[in-house]
Amino acid sequence: MGQNLRFLGIVAHPHDFTHFAGTLGVQTALGDTATVVSMTAGVGTHNEKLDTELKKPTSEQDPAIINQPSEERAEEKIDELRRACAIFGVTDVRVLGYPDKPFVFERHPDAAEKLREIILEVRPHVIFSQSPYLKGPHGHKSGVQNDHTETANATEMAKSISTLPRLGSGQAPHTVAATYFPGVYFEHEEWDFTVDVSEWFEQRVEAEATYVSQGHTQEYARRRITLVLGNIGSSVGTMYAEAFVRHKVELLSNITLPESLLKLETQTKLEQIEAVTGGGNP
Repeated sequence: MGQNLRFLGIVAHPHDFTHFAGTLGVQTALGDTATVVSMTAGVGTHNEKLDTELKKPTSEQDPAIINQPSEERAEEKIDELRRACAIFGVTDVRVLGYPDKPFVFERHPDAAEKLREIILEVRPHVIFSQSPYLKGPHGHKSGVQNDHTETANATEMAKSISTLPRLGSGQAPHTVAATYFPGVYFEHEEWDFTVDVSEWFEQRVEAEATYVSQGHTQEYARRRITLVLGNIGSSVGTMYAEAFVRHKVELLSNITLPESLLKLETQTKLEQIEAVTGGGNP
């Protein structure tokens, strides 16, 4: 059994949840709990049907798509997120509804306060967050300020003010033990650790295919997950994995090694190949 941990994922857009979805599946299967918060409904992000119509001459555009109310687009995106989260045992899903492209934390300083309220309610041990680095200690370069980094800034502020007691609030402060950033925002050599999600491969495909608004199909979802998670997995000796970067150095009481590393002492090359390929099955 696990440690009865509480996880909180804070993302910019509904689809960003998928970068750590398999890991949450692993944890909820151990009895841990998880909450996922999306800062925006992602109405202006990856709306492939709308983007396709806008590239056509005006006379050829589908008015039903062009004139679809933003509220309906938001409902579609939120529904996709809820259904994707449910696949991994996550039922506490919240969408704060800030505008995307851009979500600018400075324009919405109340975002940190809303996240603080969620942190004090959920009291998570672990937060999965967007990376705050434009160019940071891990050398990550995202080029420009964007919804992801702004979400990270709001999260960092919320974590900070959550540690401060407020007279008369009736709420005890809370310090988050660990924050991890999905490895997709970093180069391979910058990853700190990976989580084996091989047993969650089909669920990862199912979740990816849920995002129909982004043009995802079953075929595309399977190909994408095979390539992305397969690349991470093969680099660490398993079929499929998700990578993470630690927010800060962690203090350990002692060093323990996972069985996957201890196996390397006696594992043959053929056994390593079998581990990556699942015994030769595609």
